[in-house]
Amino acid sequence: MKSIKNLLIFLFAGGIILLAGPGCGNDNSYPAQPPEKNIYTEKDSIIRVMVKMEFSIILESNPTTGYSWNFSAPLDDQVIEMTGDEFIPPDNLRKGAPGEQLWTFRATGEGKAIISLEYIRPWEKGKAPVKSLTFTVISEKSP
Repeated sequence: MKSIKNLLIFLFAGGIILLAGPGCGNDNSYPAQPPEKNIYTEKDSIIRVMVKMEFSIILESNPTTGYSWNFSAPLDDQVIEMTGDEFIPPDNLRKGAPGEQLWTFRATGEGKAIISLEYIRPWEKGKAPVKSLTFTVISEKSP
């Protein structure tokens, strides 16, 4: 009787191990699919989107220094429109720590548009921007 009980425990434990096995370890038979990239940073210069798709640009910003990101040219609203603009404060509470500026856009039509940004103190007229960035947005109809 004791051997039957041990056999049942052994079979039960083996079954659990077999059932748990496929979820454990590194299974390379299905490569991980990268998430759809829709947040761009200063490292990106070309943004490819489909019409009606939203995308965002996020840049480090520190308004406590007086500097802010501003558009240096109007947007081509036939191709893109801005749908959101928000400042994300820093995670730490250090005085003067930079946060991030997040803009959200939507592709409104097919074509190519330029997003030109400059990091300036708006009241300092005639002074060159500390930083300038240009993003080329290519918007296409979905296949």
